[in-house]
Amino acid sequence: MALADDILSSIDTDTLDNIAKQLGIEPGKVQEVLKDSLPALLGGLDKNVQSGDGAASLASALGDHAEAQPLGDLGALISGVAGSGILEKVLGGKTPDVSEAIGGKAGVSGVDVEKILKIAAPIVMAFLASRVAKGGNADPAVVKQEVEKANSAAKSDAPDLGSILGSLLGGAK
Repeated sequence: MALADDILSSIDTDTLDNIAKQLGIEPGKVQEVLKDSLPALLGGLDKNVQSGDGAASLASALGDHAEAQPLGDLGALISGVAGSGILEKVLGGKTPDVSEAIGGKAGVSGVDVEKILKIAAPIVMAFLASRVAKGGNADPAVVKQEVEKANSAAKSDAPDLGSILGSLLGGAK
C-alpha cells in the first residue's frame, strides 16, 4: 500500500470529525483536502531530497520522528505548531500558493487548507519515519528512494493536482 493510502486509512472517522469540528470545516472537505495535501507534501519532500544534503537532512529529521504518534495528541496536532516548522522546511515560501491551489480544487479557502497542511505535515513525517527510521536512524539513500516512490505514487493518484503542484514547487517530479 502506498504511503498516502496508509496515512489516509490511519485517520478514523472520529478523528476526522474532531479535526473538522475544531477547524469549523465539514468532514468531507477535510478528508478531500488531506488527500490533496499529500502530493504537495511529498512533492516538497522529493524536491528537498534532490538537493545536495537534502536526503541526509531529512534522514536526520526522520530519526527525530521515529517514535512520533501525532494522532495520539490531537490538540497539539490541531494547534499546528509542529506542522508550521515542517511546512517551512518542506514547502518554504510556497505554502500560501500551494494552499490556494489545493483550496481551489477542493472549494476550501487557502487559509483553511494551510491549517490542514499543518496537521498533515507531522503525520506524513511520522509515517515516513516509521518506514525508514530504525532505532532513531535513517539511511539517506533509503529516505531518498522512499520519498521518490511515495511522491510518484501520490502524483499518479492525483495527476491533475500533481501537475499544478509540480509547477508551484519548481518542477518537483
